[in-house]
Formats: sequence, C-alpha cells, structure tokens
Amino acid sequence: MNQSQSDAFESELRKSFLRFGIELLTEAQINRLVKHYKLLCKWNERFNLTRITEPREAAILNYAESFFGAKFIAQAKTMLDIGSGAGFPAIPIAIAQPELDVTALEANQKKSLFLTEVKFELSLANFRVITARLEDVDCSNYDLLTCRALDRAETTLPSIISDLTEGQRLMIYCVQDLVDKLASQFPVGFKVEVNQIPESEGRLIAIFSRE
Repeated sequence: MNQSQSDAFESELRKSFLRFGIELLTEAQINRLVKHYKLLCKWNERFNLTRITEPREAAILNYAESFFGAKFIAQAKTMLDIGSGAGFPAIPIAIAQPELDVTALEANQKKSLFLTEVKFELSLANFRVITARLEDVDCSNYDLLTCRALDRAETTLPSIISDLTEGQRLMIYCVQDLVDKLASQFPVGFKVEVNQIPESEGRLIAIFSRE
C-alpha cells in the first residue's frame, strides 16, 4: 500500500464518521484504525480476508458501520464476535470501547492468525482471539454476541437466538429480509430492535433478546 491510499482512507474515515454522527475519535483511535486498514490490505494480497479495500468503501462499509454498532453496547462488559473474519465489527468496537472485553471467534486458521497479529500490532489489551468453531464455545459467558458476515446465517442464527440467556443480546448487521426470516422462527418470549445504518437503504443493525 502506498501513502496516498493510506491518506485517502484516513480522510474518508473522518468524513464518514461525521456523517454517521459518531463522536469525534482521539488521534490514537484514528491511528489504530488506519493501522488495521494497512495490515488488512497487506494481508489481503496473500489471503482473501475481504473484497472491500477501496478507501472510501472500506471507511464506510467496514469501519463506520462497525463503529456505529458501538452505540448499542449498553451495559455489556463482554462481547463475542462470531465469525469475526477480518475483524468487523470486533476491532472497531474494541477501539471504540476500551473498557469492553472483546473476543473474536474465528475458525479459519489464516484469519485467526491475522486477528492475532492485529491484536499485538495495535496493542489492544481488551481484545483476544479464539480459534474455534461456534459449537465448541460456550456463548453464555458473554453479555453481547455480534456477527456481521456469518456463513449460513439463516440456519445458524436461530439456535443462537433460542439459546440467549436472560439479559444477553445478539447484535447482527444485516438486511430486513434476514430479520423477518429469523423473527418467524423463534418462539414467543423474544424481541428484536431494529436500527437503520446511516447512508444505507437496506442495511441495519438488529438486536435480539429475551423479553
């Protein structure tokens, strides 16, 4: 990556955060996000971490969207990002909320290795990585579960929702169609809160919990 691409990303990042109504970040937070972007682009040359690397598109779809989700953390102290991939929304939220313990769950060895490098390169003390499949992890230990690009979401998410404990929430980045399909599958006693993502006609953040 050349310096002009990095500078373009930082510029688009600052502008997109303003348009999303996200509070002004510290320079340390901005620097961490830019460093993550650089690492992502570098690794993406060898491994397929994400198709979104163009500065403006990445700033909006990956980073601003992820950061926007931090508005809905509420009283959560621990968070598990299921199928974290390149680290969205886990890494931006970990940067936004340093008091929140964020765990990235990723079964793919190469993606997990990337996330581990990011942890050390960004010195994220509140971020850790678990290399495992979802069925091998006890999700009840976390206040908030998140996912943004989960494989087989329509078949995997219903069981996650039905297993939610009292006070635990699941936050997903998705479209209305997926919310409708999920809502039709879980029994009475659950609720869903839908929040439109800025600058998006169809994408939203849906939060599932027990009533």
